[in-house]
Amino acid sequence: MPESVKEAIVIIQSVELVALPDAPAYQNKVYRAHMDSGEDIDLFQQHWDVPLPPESLIGLTVAEARKKRTERMLAVAEGGH
Repeated sequence: MPESVKEAIVIIQSVELVALPDAPAYQNKVYRAHMDSGEDIDLFQQHWDVPLPPESLIGLTVAEARKKRTERMLAVAEGGH
């Protein structure tokens, strides 16, 4: 991979569940990622029926984290764990 492409990849350093003020109950928390670039990104809303430990997203890119969540949601929908 060329150096310029490697530098463009931003990795998640930590993730926390953050409560949103005045949000409806179904939308009360989001996964907020702290990136190695120094910025914070809200990845997605928490879904109680799809447990996804925030620490399981550390070291991934935003795209990888979103893919992991989608795969987890599909597994739960299909009756998996």
